[in-house]
Amino acid sequence: MEQPLSTQVLMVRQPIFGANLKILAYELLVDLEKVDDESLLDGDSETSKILLNTYTSLSQDGAIRRVPLFISLSQQVLQKGYIPELPKKQVVLQIPSDTQMTAQVFGTIQMLSQQGYRLALDGFALQADKVPLLKYMRVVKLDIQTLPLDKLKKLRLVLSRSRAKVLAQNIANIKELNQCKQLKFDLFQGPFISRPVRVLGKKLPGNSVALLQLLQELQKPSTDINAIEALIILDPVLTYKILRVVNSAAYNLTKKIESLNQAVVMMGLDQVRKWATLIALSSNDDKPEELSRNMLVRGRLCSLLAEQQGDANPETAFMVGILSQLDVLMDITMEDVLKQVPLDDEIKEAIGQKEGVLGDILASVECHEQGDWDRLETMISNKGFFEAAYRHSLTWAQYTMQTLTDDKD
Repeated sequence: MEQPLSTQVLMVRQPIFGANLKILAYELLVDLEKVDDESLLDGDSETSKILLNTYTSLSQDGAIRRVPLFISLSQQVLQKGYIPELPKKQVVLQIPSDTQMTAQVFGTIQMLSQQGYRLALDGFALQADKVPLLKYMRVVKLDIQTLPLDKLKKLRLVLSRSRAKVLAQNIANIKELNQCKQLKFDLFQGPFISRPVRVLGKKLPGNSVALLQLLQELQKPSTDINAIEALIILDPVLTYKILRVVNSAAYNLTKKIESLNQAVVMMGLDQVRKWATLIALSSNDDKPEELSRNMLVRGRLCSLLAEQQGDANPETAFMVGILSQLDVLMDITMEDVLKQVPLDDEIKEAIGQKEGVLGDILASVECHEQGDWDRLETMISNKGFFEAAYRHSLTWAQYTMQTLTDDKD
């Protein structure tokens, strides 16, 4: 894993979706109270290069892609009026909703627009001092949690006359997402992807039932390597992907493994259980890819944090991370998940009650996802390691998704 940045600044990316729930961009959340944000905007600095190389890259639809990164500009930077040159195709510069509109700030925004930067206005609610900015904006964000529905509809109609794409932010659930789609928003952002869709009396679809049955067998403490091999061989896709994994660069073998039995012997029980679970969870086509991506990042980050702390098993921590969103994946309550999947008590307590060392690790990872920096700092001792571990987890998740993707040729 790469070394921590010298700034030791905490950062996390949050997805911005199109109507089809494909990733069109990410927004960077940064703990700017602990760092000079001008250093993050220095296109020649190590920090800036890491941002653009790691935080804009993802595996989507079987290919490595780069998407723009929304980066907020502080009052200080806007007032100063100097921003180091950044690659215009890779960034969208965001004007925060609480920006005080001085003549100098307005001039900086005009200058950035003239230089060809894409600009976004955060939390627009028809503030009188922000209206003159609309003609410079490529994206305008409306916070649906602070705007009454009638005002939201009017604002969306007004903005339809501008060139800007309109983004609905802070969407809490799928119901709100569908409302925003009906209002013809262009972009969508919020924690809705991490919330299960719960319908009274809903039966699990066939693919979720099969997934649940597979997980039940994989997680049984009594299951041995022969039983897992017999289980995997019944699923041709799972068998194929296990062979892809064992023959990938992750294992760096000199001789190609061609049978499932060879793969199982080579990988061992814990690794086979881990990869079979991971593949099964990543194979649900009914959910956006970002959910699988986030589960992978969670699993890897939990594992690295457990390894660094030394008081929890990294493999168990990995399982806690990837299984912590099973309720979202299958649209049933976590209580039902924990009843139906035979997990160790340690894993159940970590996921269900955030108890124990593993529960603390999972809670810190969830805090990080939300950008809750103040709370996170009370939970971790080494910010530099945490940030580097997160970047590593993004890269690992990208590589893993590529490994698990069927060949396109």
